[in-house]
Amino acid sequence: MADKQFQSKEEDKKDVGPLKDRGCTDIICILIFIVFLGGMGVIAYFAFTIGDPWRILNGYDSFGNTCGVKNVKPDGVTAKHSGLDMTEKPYLMYFDPRVMLPDSVTAVIGSDKTAFLETTMMLCVKKCPVGTVLPIETNGAYKMWEYYNLQKNGEDYCEYGFWDSTDKEITDLKTALEGYANSALAEAHTNAPGETDNDFITSNGASGPCPEFIIESTAIMNRCVPGFEKLKALAGDGTEEFVQTLEEKMNALLGTDLSASEIMQYAMADVMNSYREIAVMCASSLIISFIIILLLGWIAQIMIYAIAILAAVACIAGPAYFWYVWYQAKEALDAAEITLQTQVDNVETLMIYAIIITVVCVVVLLLIIFLRSRIGLMVTLFKEAGFMVMRMITILFTPIILALFILAWAALWSFVSGYIYTAGTAQDLNFTREYSSADSPFANENITMVIYKDHDYIMWVWLYHLFGLYWGTEFFLACHEMAIAGAFCQFYWTRDKRKVSFPVLRGIWWVFRYHLGTVAFGSCIIAIIQLIRTILAYIQNKTKDSQSEIVKYLLMCLQCCLWCFEKVMKFINRNAYIYTAFKGSNFCSSCKKVFGLLLSNLVRVGVINCVGSFILFIGKFLVVIVTGMLGYFMMNNDDDIYYWAIPVLIAAIFAFAVAHTFFSVYEIGIDTIFICFAEDETINDGTPGREYYMSKNLMQWVDNSSEALKNMRRKKGQQKAQAKAGKSGEVGQTEQMYPSLEMSEK
Repeated sequence: MADKQFQSKEEDKKDVGPLKDRGCTDIICILIFIVFLGGMGVIAYFAFTIGDPWRILNGYDSFGNTCGVKNVKPDGVTAKHSGLDMTEKPYLMYFDPRVMLPDSVTAVIGSDKTAFLETTMMLCVKKCPVGTVLPIETNGAYKMWEYYNLQKNGEDYCEYGFWDSTDKEITDLKTALEGYANSALAEAHTNAPGETDNDFITSNGASGPCPEFIIESTAIMNRCVPGFEKLKALAGDGTEEFVQTLEEKMNALLGTDLSASEIMQYAMADVMNSYREIAVMCASSLIISFIIILLLGWIAQIMIYAIAILAAVACIAGPAYFWYVWYQAKEALDAAEITLQTQVDNVETLMIYAIIITVVCVVVLLLIIFLRSRIGLMVTLFKEAGFMVMRMITILFTPIILALFILAWAALWSFVSGYIYTAGTAQDLNFTREYSSADSPFANENITMVIYKDHDYIMWVWLYHLFGLYWGTEFFLACHEMAIAGAFCQFYWTRDKRKVSFPVLRGIWWVFRYHLGTVAFGSCIIAIIQLIRTILAYIQNKTKDSQSEIVKYLLMCLQCCLWCFEKVMKFINRNAYIYTAFKGSNFCSSCKKVFGLLLSNLVRVGVINCVGSFILFIGKFLVVIVTGMLGYFMMNNDDDIYYWAIPVLIAAIFAFAVAHTFFSVYEIGIDTIFICFAEDETINDGTPGREYYMSKNLMQWVDNSSEALKNMRRKKGQQKAQAKAGKSGEVGQTEQMYPSLEMSEK
């Protein structure tokens, strides 16, 4: 019975509406996609065999031990400290913090990056340093004395087993340090033991056995990140210049301000303390988006103009309010006798937000003014889309299912990526430590560390794996677009809208039963473009310091062209999916047909895409603004929150994602209705036997709309006359064919 909603055999001959008898399209493409997924499975299997993502999460030391877990000595490795139990040592400390980011090493030592990185000692420690040992050049063992005291208190920052060694040099040092610690000289920090720090600390490569200095650090992602602000406070005249130079060098190397680690801690604490407010804002964004969607369906015209008016008011009131709040905060800060750094940061953040919001609001306001005369064209499409959405309300939940699929795919991809990234082979690294003191008893001593070498083919594995991420993501997006398009097509191409049954489920069934090949074909094209753009961006990043200005300009132009090409292909793909949804044709045929339709309606396409996208953007913008203001009112006066802007920003990003997800249904629906409208206008002319499938509201945009409406009214009058004559079997046929028209006339 459900198939009666589609055309009869006579209508099939006219080749209009959704096909009742469909066939599988682009089968070879779905087979290729399945084989490709099998290749990703093979890669995942070998990565699981030799990889260990805990090395990324917890970090690993210079001997191949992963911090925080019990380790097994790798095959072929002879390092004496390899394979240790580190369950009580969860944090990774670097003797030279400059190697925390691999790219920073290049700036330090140029092409000799590997040697610097590999020979720097990294140790797993029970806790990050809570004190600071300053890098002062002395003739005594002051630093070794500090390390010895820390070791006695359970904070050992020297090479594993250093203080437990039975070597004569170490035992003599411990004896001297123990005697020094019990003397009055230790309190004055003078006349340290005869052994010097340079006898036990390397001068090149920071390879131990003890660090040249340690800085009070904070554990971030299980890594000990030094805090230079605290070091400056402790530094004296002799070390202030060194500390400043070190901080500036590390800031330049790491591309960030390491002193901001304290701010990061406050920000993370604010997020944890405001999780209830963030949850309220996120829930509010869902409710606001859903309400706007429902209102668009019931009172489309009023809501469209209301959104435009509210957005215009928000564009004026929003910047004014933020500048007023900034002015008040600035006045209060200037009047305060004692100011906190958090207050200064909040004022600066308010000014930045005010500037950004002002620029965005001015642009939006100008667009509202210039496009106000063309909004009427979109009202009709929004009415039709709203009518269809209200008849299949479950379609609004499909983006949530899509998001779950994409999140699951991204999580699986990331999980496998962790194993691929750590799928190196453990090897010994033997070298001789260099000491400043030529008389050091360890001057000619060799040390064996452990390094992980990537396989020669790892770059190709990453390219294959990355392409899988792009292809899989685009595949899910394309499935969603075609399923939504199929649901809207059923409503458009069915004369009696009340007989449409389970359109969303039927649209999903069409995709998975017949058109997965078409989806795989189109998504593969987008994935290829994205992979090329990624490779080009990688080349740009690696050669940015060695490029001429002409080469940089050409690469940027090429990147811009690829971006534009990707947008064009996504536009063509979406419309091809829509055409496949109601015609059942393959990808290439759909592209050819839909391109002709779009080309013959070029002006309409431009108006629909510009105005429609703009109206939907206004709706998203309104959701974000309301969510952000709600968050500000909830957290501005909360004394437990230092940086309220961070939780608000998180909620605003979530609100935009939610709004974009919900409004995407309307966007696909409008595009689908337009393609169906263009096809309907092409194959029908409104004459008896070739009546339009479109509603009365859409007919006003057809050139011969007046004649078609006259024919409809004439036919309806004839049917009513026949009904009065006793032919009750045909009563209400036209009303059933066009229920929305009857409602419009009433």
